[in-house]
This record gives sequence, structure tokens and C-alpha cells, in this order.
Amino acid sequence: MEKWRLLWGAPRLAVRPSGEKRIRKWFLIFPLVLVLFGMGGKTPAATFMDEAGRRLEIGGPPRRIVSVAPNVTEILFALGLEDRVVGVSIYCQHPPEALQKEKIGGYINPSLERIIALRPDLVVGIAEGDLRAFVDKLADLKIPVYIANPRDTLEVLNSIRKIGEVTFAPDRALEIVRSMEARIERVRQKVQSRLRPRVLHVLDFNPLISAGKGTFIDDLIRISGGRNMAETAMGKYPRFSMEEILVQDPEVILLASMKSRDPLVKQRKWWERWKKISAVKEGRIYVLDSDLIHRPSPRIVDGLEEVARAIHPEAFK
Repeated sequence: MEKWRLLWGAPRLAVRPSGEKRIRKWFLIFPLVLVLFGMGGKTPAATFMDEAGRRLEIGGPPRRIVSVAPNVTEILFALGLEDRVVGVSIYCQHPPEALQKEKIGGYINPSLERIIALRPDLVVGIAEGDLRAFVDKLADLKIPVYIANPRDTLEVLNSIRKIGEVTFAPDRALEIVRSMEARIERVRQKVQSRLRPRVLHVLDFNPLISAGKGTFIDDLIRISGGRNMAETAMGKYPRFSMEEILVQDPEVILLASMKSRDPLVKQRKWWERWKKISAVKEGRIYVLDSDLIHRPSPRIVDGLEEVARAIHPEAFK
């Protein structure tokens, strides 16, 4: 006991042998107590439900994450998890730091071999394409897979919140969601009492393809105080003839650029020949970044604000 008194700085007190035996007995029993109460064993896995209704278990904060889609990569970086992201899809170009990550193929046909080689403890994908076999193979290898499936602006918020939970970053996710909610509400308040102009969103003009019900741009147009001309058309991406466009007479035309800061000069000139269309006559043709209005990431609120300014510029002076 002398060495224990020297080690802990205890006063020199007489200790009866029976007390010393009790102390030794406690040191022998203490590890067993830890195991019995789960304190000294492996950390129990946390169970989560993804957006496709699947259950997955994760033993702790994931340290090696693979993102299979651009919107997922943006969410992970926004959560401050960029150092844990070890692989991304070939389409993940934002933020620019994502370009430095290892590539695992496309989000519809990711490379199972490349993902396995990165030794991930979490893979996050999206519910597009037939990835059931891909997910099953990863599950067989005990690699948890979370599937994101947002279908409108509000579900993007939920997706960010849930990815924050599964990556053990719920506080940062809640900060992002609250900021987005506040910006969405500001847009709603600015446009709620205004007339709803007819809006045509053009994905391509040869043939002329728009975005109808069930698309993110349809949701953004509605929140922004506009009326999507394609909302009653058949299919999510209906085609229109110019005769139909002339009859419906859009008051605002939104063009989607697939390239950053592309002014779409050729397409704008093509529209200028249709002088009878109200949007052309009033000079209300706007070019938007496709990533902002089609991608379910935190930047979709940036897209919402751009759409709202195009539809109701008077409300955002």
C-alpha cells in the first residue's frame, strides 16, 4: 500500500489487511462490471431508417464516407465532413474541393470495386436507377448504405437533417435546415399577395422540353408565386409544340444552363423570333444555373431565390 499512497498522494494511514483485500478484490471485479453494463465492450450500433424505408446500423461516427451523387456530396461538405469523404461520383463538382476526391463512377452505375477499395464505413446514395443489387452486395460486405430520396423542397430539408443524423452531425444539419427554412419563408412572404404569372421552364428547345408536376423546378415556381405552364401536362418532362406555347403565352420564361455562367446566347436568340409571346415582348427571359434548380442540395434555396426574383422582380428590389 505504500506505493499506492505515494502514487495518489494519500496520507499515511494505517490500513487493515481486510481493507487491502477488499481493494484488490474490487480491482479484479471492476473490468467484469464494465463488460456486464456495456461500458468496456464494443460500442452498440445505432439504428437508422433511410429515405427509402431501409434500416441500417452504424457502430459510431463514420470516418470514411463515399458519396454516390452530387447532391449528397454537397450536403456532406455543408455538414463539415469533407475530411471524411473519401470517394465521390464523377458528377460531383461542387464545392471545388470535391474534384480532388477519388471517383467511384456515376450515381446510376457506381463501381463496386472502387468503393470497396476505399474501405468505407458508410455509403450514401440516391433512389435513382436500379441499385438494389449494388446495395445488397455492399450489405453482404457489412458496409452500411443510406439512400436519400427527396422529391420536393421541403423533403430536401428532411434529407439534410437525416444525413446529419446518420453521420453523427445533427447539430450542424439543424443549423443548415433552420437557415434554409428562414430563407424559404422570406420568399413566401414577399410573393404571397401577388398575382401568379404563367411561367415556362425550358430544359431544351429542340425539341422543346419542360418540367412538370413532381419536379423540383415545379415546386420552386409554385413557392415563388408563379404558375407552371407544364403542371397539368402528362409526365414529369413533357414536350410542347410552339403552337401550344403561343396559345398559352408564357409571361416568364426560365432557361436552364447546364454549364456554370453559360448565358445560352444561341437559345435566347432563338426565342427572340417569337415576338408575340409576352415573355419575349417584355424581355422576361432568364437563364438559371441548372444545378441550383434541379439539384436537391442546400443550394436549392439559392435557386428558389433566383426563380422568385425572375417571377417577381418588383418584390426583391
